[in-house]
Amino acid sequence: MDHKNINFTINSTLAKSFNQQGCLYINAPVNWDNFSEVAVALATQIDAAIENKDVGADLHRWQLNFEDVRLYLTYEDNSQSLWLELDKKEDQETLDFIAGLIGK
Repeated sequence: MDHKNINFTINSTLAKSFNQQGCLYINAPVNWDNFSEVAVALATQIDAAIENKDVGADLHRWQLNFEDVRLYLTYEDNSQSLWLELDKKEDQETLDFIAGLIGK
């Protein structure tokens, strides 16, 4: 899978309910095996630096830095969910800006 050809969209149904909680749910062709490629593509698209990578039993969680704002990109295998989460809820404007970058 060529990471330049991965399309990301915001899950608008979930976005409305979770956006104010500092989470941005993303639709992407992601699964357990291709998470790394999808994560790199997303980080590249929003121009974020990957700072840390954690893997659990059914969870990938990468720490990203976007303009000095810490974010976590998380993929949960059981629900096949992908989302960005703020480290600090007061950085909501940054998450809103990133949503615009993903939606382009």
